[in-house]
Amino acid sequence: MQKEKGVLSSILYIEDDSINREIVGMFLRDYFLVDTAADSTEALEKIHKNNYAVILLDISLCKGLNGMELAREIKKIKNYKNVPIIAVTAYALREDENRILSGGCTHYISKPFTKTVLLEKINNALAK
Repeated sequence: MQKEKGVLSSILYIEDDSINREIVGMFLRDYFLVDTAADSTEALEKIHKNNYAVILLDISLCKGLNGMELAREIKKIKNYKNVPIIAVTAYALREDENRILSGGCTHYISKPFTKTVLLEKINNALAK
């Protein structure tokens, strides 16, 4: 899908649940280079060392910053001001979506989701 001159776009998935990280990794591995982080500290370390085209971010991180706080911190980093941050969350109400999108995330997807829906969301984010 997102293949440019043989180079896959790189994605960071920040999620504290190891099973979710594994499933999303399996969904995306044929289309993107997927890196993961289990908490905000690990995520910020990786963000400062790498260039990701998209960030997938769980909103309910248990350790360190929560997803909303982390999204605001990521947007402060020079190379990440325009990088899409897709909230991947169990918060599924319309007011949750509005709060998340106005709080620093550029896109939103509620759990559970299908591989197709996730790929569409990522490709839409990359196209903008």
